[in-house]
Amino acid sequence: MTTRIITGVVLAILTIVIVYHGGLIFFAVIAILALLALNEFYRLTKKYRPLPLAGLAGVALMVCMAWFFSPIAIFGAVCAGVLFTALLGLLAGPKPGVTVRMAVTVLGMLYIGLGFSAVLLLGPMDQHGKILLTVIFGTWAGDTMAYFTGRFFGSTPMAPVLSPKKTWEGFAGGAISTVLLVMFFGLYTTLHPGGSFLLGLTIAVAGPLGDLFESLVKRDVQIKDSGRGIPGHGGVLDRFDALIFASVAAYFVLTLVVGL
Repeated sequence: MTTRIITGVVLAILTIVIVYHGGLIFFAVIAILALLALNEFYRLTKKYRPLPLAGLAGVALMVCMAWFFSPIAIFGAVCAGVLFTALLGLLAGPKPGVTVRMAVTVLGMLYIGLGFSAVLLLGPMDQHGKILLTVIFGTWAGDTMAYFTGRFFGSTPMAPVLSPKKTWEGFAGGAISTVLLVMFFGLYTTLHPGGSFLLGLTIAVAGPLGDLFESLVKRDVQIKDSGRGIPGHGGVLDRFDALIFASVAAYFVLTLVVGL
């Protein structure tokens, strides 16, 4: 627990510095994290023999399109990644399991690529990345408070097969914490109170779903952690699984509903 807390504090400080600084440093860090997370996903699903070269190329192109061009350009990157996957599948030949190989490759590319592309799109949404920081810390606050609330008050399993330790009491504690923190942070952003409340609710739901999705994959392949690169937290994917879903949901709510 001590290692987890110390690592969490260090990550929080680094996150503030990198997001606040913005620019190419911010892009480079997010791009590297995306590629590391995808590599972990393909290691998790190695029994399905994915095609990492196609997926990594697709994600690299997606984050570049998100940062240097526009959100619509991400669609072109996705198309290129899928076509590259199909090409490698054709080169692999009509062997048993080739369809599954291509499917897992594309799943990883979309899962990781869309999540980290959304993070890049949220970064410049306002000055010094305050909205992105709100999404990040709202997600992490929900995850942290869900853990402690569930530990001390949890009694009703939320997803006993996927994640036996998660409880509805923990989810409620995490959701309330997320909404309150996002509304507080929203006072220092361009968001109005209604927009902050809606963003908080969005993160409170999407974050746990992202966590459960990774748990589903790990349960399927019977692996506990995606990696060991972050002391006390496992791998990059273990630390950012909730944010991957939360960032995508937050981007669409902020652009399509709130109107940023």
